[in-house]
Amino acid sequence: MPETRVAFADANWLFALYYETRVSKDVRRWASIGPSTIIVSQPVLAECWCNFWRAGDRARALDSDLRARRFIDCGFTFEEMAVASRSLFQRYAPKCNIGTMDLLHIHAAKRFGCRWFLSFDSASG
Repeated sequence: MPETRVAFADANWLFALYYETRVSKDVRRWASIGPSTIIVSQPVLAECWCNFWRAGDRARALDSDLRARRFIDCGFTFEEMAVASRSLFQRYAPKCNIGTMDLLHIHAAKRFGCRWFLSFDSASG
């Protein structure tokens, strides 16, 4: 039996799960490989709610899946993540064009012990 993969999902990956996009096939391929535990954070969910309401009516489906524990909230408030990410900001902000939200996502994924980071972002430096 395959080992359960623990992965952090970025908003663009979740968007491709709920809306058909050019990368939705990659999301389906991930799911077909085997069991996984998908971790999300409050910043990711905030991005999702904004984008989902802009694109259509799938925000309610995301909320339902969160209540059903299809995805696991990493359990850190935005403030806790921002404070704990300061060392990442200090280390990477001067060296590359990575965004604040991206560093918060990376911190949450590392802190939760995720071995995979599910994202289609290619413009984050």
